[in-house]
Amino acid sequence: MSTAAPSIAHEFYKVREAWARVDPLKSWKLAIWIAQYQEIDIIDKFMETERLAIGVFEDIFFRFDTTYTGDPELFERELWLEYQEWFAPCPDPRYDIYGALKKDGILDAGFKPDIRPLSGFGGLMKELLRLKASLNSPEANHFLLYFPSGSPDAVSLKPWLKDQLKKGIPGQVRLATMDYGPKRKIYIPDPDLRPLVVELVPRLDMTAAINNELDKNGGTSDTVSIENRLRKQIRVVMDTTLEHSPSLTAKEVTKLMALAKEARSNTTYISSLLVASQAHYAIKDSGPSEAYAVEAIRQARKAMEDQDPAGYPVWRSCMMLRGGLFAAKRKWENAIQIYDEMAEEATRRADAFFIMEGHRISGHLYFIRGRHQQAFEKCLLAMAGGAYMDQQVIRQSTFLHAAFMAVHLGKKLKAPDELVHLYDQLRAWIGEDWEELLTEIEMHNILVKPKGKFSIPIG
Repeated sequence: MSTAAPSIAHEFYKVREAWARVDPLKSWKLAIWIAQYQEIDIIDKFMETERLAIGVFEDIFFRFDTTYTGDPELFERELWLEYQEWFAPCPDPRYDIYGALKKDGILDAGFKPDIRPLSGFGGLMKELLRLKASLNSPEANHFLLYFPSGSPDAVSLKPWLKDQLKKGIPGQVRLATMDYGPKRKIYIPDPDLRPLVVELVPRLDMTAAINNELDKNGGTSDTVSIENRLRKQIRVVMDTTLEHSPSLTAKEVTKLMALAKEARSNTTYISSLLVASQAHYAIKDSGPSEAYAVEAIRQARKAMEDQDPAGYPVWRSCMMLRGGLFAAKRKWENAIQIYDEMAEEATRRADAFFIMEGHRISGHLYFIRGRHQQAFEKCLLAMAGGAYMDQQVIRQSTFLHAAFMAVHLGKKLKAPDELVHLYDQLRAWIGEDWEELLTEIEMHNILVKPKGKFSIPIG
């Protein structure tokens, strides 16, 4: 009997079935999704779906996106502020959920949030129970509070979660979060707390599901044409990075490069070199990654000289990659040279973002070397290049990293009156709230030297 090929919808229902197995249980207070990297997104989408009217489970799901940085008191105050944002006035009635709940009779018309940030998470749960009592919903429902996982290198939420379990979670409240299977951080073996925790480990095949969707969307029933064979081989190469096997990646990269030569397209060949370099880079196999990057840069430079428009984008990407490889090996001067060359080429092409990135990363590397004057100058050049971008882009980009570094170094190198012009420029480029924006952004990694062999300091 043939088995149907996995689809994204099929995998989504597997996630839903995993939740259905623990949902009826009355004992647990914390659910932990144990996810592989490629499964994180679909599990998160399931939790998001349950927040909507189309959710199938009776619990009422809420999401808190506040980042835990290791300070529980700060974290809990920020959770309160996020809760407060749920009730912020919405100018468009179509998106005013708070108003809609009242209008539809689901929420008592007289309900108003009682914000007490200093009362901690226990106070927040009491407030949520007050909200729950004001809803026209079955008493059996729980409030499910979902705390999405941060990046694999983020501070673990485990100590805070353990503390809440020890203090006690109210009967009508449950918590949920996600942990990375390959790098587990939220494992709670304590005999007293273990009965309060359920772990969900769905058996998903997301790689096959995504590939099948791509095949359908790309009409790849044609398995003969070189374009489709190349497209599939690129996916095979990137899939090997999940195995962290240099020999396996090298084997599939060799097949990719053979197909790229068969295609007899210079653009295809250069792009395939970039894919090969990125694949080896992803598994920290620096030798082959650098070799493919060097060849891609050489071929892309030739394409640029021949006025081939496809040359520059690939050249730029490979320069970023090669600079990162040099930095990972502590070859700071080589990396600086790469990023400076990239910034110069970007300047000739009026490519504002990469003018900024080239100078910004170069400035970071100068800082690591203790050459603060050069680092300061590079940050100023980064901002001068990035200033050509739209202000909204500036406010959401690494321009803020360059600005933070410039202010940090400027205070060390310059007299206060010499910084007035810099502050005026920041006000013009970023906005009147530039100081607040630089204070709020998470910059803890910017001024820290990389610790591991492959920790690449590019922000």
